Amino acid sequence: MMAQPQRPPPLSDFRRFQTFDVDAARDIVARHFCSHKLERQSSDDRFDACQHRVSGEHVSLNYLRYGGDVTIEPGELTRFFLIQIPLAGAAEITNGCQVVASNPQTASILNPDRHTVMRWHSGCEQLLVQIDRQFVDDVASRITGMDLGARLRFAPEFLLRRPEAHQWMRKLWGLVHAAENGELFGSDNRTSQLYLEEELIVSLLEVQENTASVLLSHETQKSGPAILKRAVDMIHDRMREDFSLIELSNHAGTTPRNLQLVFKREMGLTPVQYLQTCRLNLARHLLLARNGDLPVSDVAELSGHRHLGRFSVAYKKRFGESPKATARSRVFC
Repeated sequence: MMAQPQRPPPLSDFRRFQTFDVDAARDIVARHFCSHKLERQSSDDRFDACQHRVSGEHVSLNYLRYGGDVTIEPGELTRFFLIQIPLAGAAEITNGCQVVASNPQTASILNPDRHTVMRWHSGCEQLLVQIDRQFVDDVASRITGMDLGARLRFAPEFLLRRPEAHQWMRKLWGLVHAAENGELFGSDNRTSQLYLEEELIVSLLEVQENTASVLLSHETQKSGPAILKRAVDMIHDRMREDFSLIELSNHAGTTPRNLQLVFKREMGLTPVQYLQTCRLNLARHLLLARNGDLPVSDVAELSGHRHLGRFSVAYKKRFGESPKATARSRVFC
């Protein structure tokens, strides 16, 4: 039986380098990502490093291999998130306090503000998605309609077998194939490029647990009446301030009574309940994102709560744990 021809690695027409020299590989990869340590773990295997890369507006796609067993220590990436998807082989990834055993069913997401150390085993080949950190924060702020108040962070373990993750991977491979066909990642496609990058990030925020997930899960119905949208926009813009129902209804262009009825019909909540929900969701994001380095009293104030005791009671009722317990969470450490 004849062997099937091997398919070339992704983005093969965009090779940036191939080398058998560790120092050369480290220097070239550092130009595209960041400075890092690169060390071989065995002199018996074959070091054969290769990178393919295309760069868009805020996202770059990369194929990378080292051939041999290596450790990579970039420390904090600072400026970008890095999604690492093994196409073959396995790796162990430590990002902050989280350790991910990565393989073709389990990708990893490196948070920029957490120290990273990696070991890529011999034969590991990965598809890497590099995303500007500020772009992710901006997209998250736009789709939630509010200032997040803290940098967003993802859970580092990205399980690809989940149906929603599988859908995200289909979007990603669509970008890869478009790049290979010359349809994207060129100077003539900047508008389409940006839209597709935004779509990829919106989908990622929806499918992968992150510190702002609780904010993303309570979106306003986009088909609701204009007075609802005006009221919700004011709530999001002035969430940390005190304002009355009369002020809110005046801004929305209706009466307090009618605004109450619209909120109840469209969202199942009163305006005050919606405001409280938004404040509690924002507090949870701040507690998770800051990992205990911000006192609970400061979190309460930053999320618009004026009474610490009432905030703690309402928070525990909504999330089933105290604010201090959330701050000690190890998911995003």
